[in-house]
Amino acid sequence: MKKILALILCISLCLGMCVAFSSCGEKEKPDHVAYVLAEKGNTYSLGLANNFKTSFEKAGGAVTMETFPANTVSFSEFLQHALDCEADVIFFPNSIVTAEGFLKNCKDLGIDIPILSGDTWESSVVLESVKDSGLTVYCSTFFDETQTENKKAVEFVENFKKYLHENSEYYEMNGSNDMVAAVSALGYDAYNVAMQAIRAAADEKGKDFTSVDVARALWGVEYDGVTGKITFDENGDAIKDTAVIKKAKADGTGFEFIKNQTFENGAEVGKGEEYTNAGIAVDSENKIIRIGVFEPTTGDNAAGGKQEVVGIRYAHSLDNTVTIGGEEYTVELDISDNGSLKEYALSTATKLCEDECVIVIGSYGSDVSIAAAPVFEEAGLAAIGASCTNPEVTDHNEYYFRTCFVDPSQGSALADFAHSIIKEEK
Repeated sequence: MKKILALILCISLCLGMCVAFSSCGEKEKPDHVAYVLAEKGNTYSLGLANNFKTSFEKAGGAVTMETFPANTVSFSEFLQHALDCEADVIFFPNSIVTAEGFLKNCKDLGIDIPILSGDTWESSVVLESVKDSGLTVYCSTFFDETQTENKKAVEFVENFKKYLHENSEYYEMNGSNDMVAAVSALGYDAYNVAMQAIRAAADEKGKDFTSVDVARALWGVEYDGVTGKITFDENGDAIKDTAVIKKAKADGTGFEFIKNQTFENGAEVGKGEEYTNAGIAVDSENKIIRIGVFEPTTGDNAAGGKQEVVGIRYAHSLDNTVTIGGEEYTVELDISDNGSLKEYALSTATKLCEDECVIVIGSYGSDVSIAAAPVFEEAGLAAIGASCTNPEVTDHNEYYFRTCFVDPSQGSALADFAHSIIKEEK
């Protein structure tokens, strides 16, 4: 009898172990599991991946995170790992260059797990890949063209679309469509913030103002933009608390607005820095004010960079003169391609300094922005990143500002959204 009881107990324990252990092998499977895949050595990808992981785990979920080498062509092996771990969501915070191959592999494997990515995925490349694939793809971004609450944004969308159709070059730069990308809206806002700071510096110093005076003026900016109100905290980051979540439509015709995902941001307006640089003087002899545009129009980030440039160009078309001491100064854009590469960032940034720009906008891509920061700081030249989300862009870089949210906030918003869709499915 004792032997029979022992055998029953042994069988019960074994059955219990089978239930308790997941296919990943070691522990009982949590209710919410995310598989995260980032690119080795990529500042944006790794930063956002880790921010998501931290937030997802803090909310009670489990994360399996892996990295892949640059220039990876096939992701099938990694996707199999996601299936083996019974992931509820896949988070793939990588550039648009990797999206096509990754999504093709997802389609080939019949992946039915929701796929999440960051702000870089609001692109026609993703839409084309998702079209008739059966995939469910979400991304976070900064702006939604269908919103109606912000009247300034509604007007911007209507007139920006007209601008694209009236300018074939810019229409092509926008991806040969009139979709209003979030980075175009951010570029538009960044330009107007730059103009507000320039006017404030000119009002205070007249024709003798320099790039340092413009940098000082940025700390006092209060601008109601199409992407929301912009004021800067002590790091030079815009004080924002919302990420827009969108879903790629199954027919590939666009992105569907899902929700505004809020996150905590208790930052206060910064008091500014004690700048000591002499700065770059305005070209008062020729009555020209130059705004540098430090953006990638070639390379891996060219698609997003071009859309950001188009937003800046549109803003410039509406406001391109400044009156100083009763005289009209012409505002010129000095557009310089950083090639999406850190190796080109220094030379491109140096050129903008030599061209006597008094402020710079850019760049799409955090890596090149971080690389260029020391050049701008040495010259006393403020830069406004419109869409570069890595915290290192402004961290300890006194001349760098930005008009978008940062990756810790974006990661938190995406993690919260991931938990919400898992709950809905279960």
